[in-house]
Amino acid sequence: MTPEAHLDAVRARLAHAAPLALRRAAVAGGSPQALGLAVGLAETGVAVTLIEEDQHDVQRARDALTRAGCAAGIALATDPSGATDAELVVEASGGPAALRLAHLVGMVRVAPGALVVSLGAGVTLADLQGALRGPVAVIDTAAPPPAIGLVEILAGSDPRAEGLARRLGALPVTVPDFTGARLIAALEDAAEALVFEGSTPWEVDAAAEAFGFDLGPCAAQDLRGLDIAHARHRATGHALPVVDRMVPEGRLGRKGGVGWYRYPGGGGRVIDPLVEDLAREEAHFAGLIPRPVSDAEIQQRLVAALTEAARALTADPGVIDLISVMACGFPASRGGILHHAARGRP
Repeated sequence: MTPEAHLDAVRARLAHAAPLALRRAAVAGGSPQALGLAVGLAETGVAVTLIEEDQHDVQRARDALTRAGCAAGIALATDPSGATDAELVVEASGGPAALRLAHLVGMVRVAPGALVVSLGAGVTLADLQGALRGPVAVIDTAAPPPAIGLVEILAGSDPRAEGLARRLGALPVTVPDFTGARLIAALEDAAEALVFEGSTPWEVDAAAEAFGFDLGPCAAQDLRGLDIAHARHRATGHALPVVDRMVPEGRLGRKGGVGWYRYPGGGGRVIDPLVEDLAREEAHFAGLIPRPVSDAEIQQRLVAALTEAARALTADPGVIDLISVMACGFPASRGGILHHAARGRP
């Protein structure tokens, strides 16, 4: 079986729910993922209210939507009352669990009976069921925004979450634990370690893309937001010196105009020599002498990190392969990370 046929077989055995019937939805949270969900729903004809933290965030979201030509069908608000009569409410801020649950409780007060969805790790199904009465689901869209090709759904979620994925034009995949986020974390951490040791973000990305990745890990992390990795580091105690300095200095990625790259005027990525200086400073503080890192070593270490993370997961191996392709951009021509590793390919 060819690598592509292997992935096609995995897709063929996944659920084929009908798209969720939906007229009105509310999405809360200032993350790129929240913006991507709002746009994805609006493009299917759903009237969406995007609820931001304050007027500054409202203006930032409005500017981003206008630049992308995606403002149609999306209203902006700063109060949970913006969710009035919504049939779907989504919290996608990535903030502390207690704050996220409070947002959802506030929205459900004005949208009783709505399907309640939390996006990403940090809020569990048990949390939702304890705080709310009604249908709940926990999902994740790990691919860099605005791509929503695949939606992971935690087992035990309301079945309509599959219909929501279909509504977004995405493939629903039910998993025991979020898989894409753990694969992405391994890839991002390996990329940061390479930059710390002497490579640059653009060298890491160029080597990854030459291997066949859709997008290099540093550019992809800029799209997701570096604050997500920073929060993960803080939650797990796994400090990595480059990102953990970048974020407090305002390098949040594309949404902040600067991350591993600069994005002048909200446009495409531009190499930023200052981030190389920052990495060299942190290496000096750690007593590390930077060294050249070859493309072959970059590729080997990224793939090895992804393979190790994939082998530690409990999801179906074929599903892990599909998620590695759709969430991490691993080359489909190689059949997914576990399929690739099983064939003993470098």
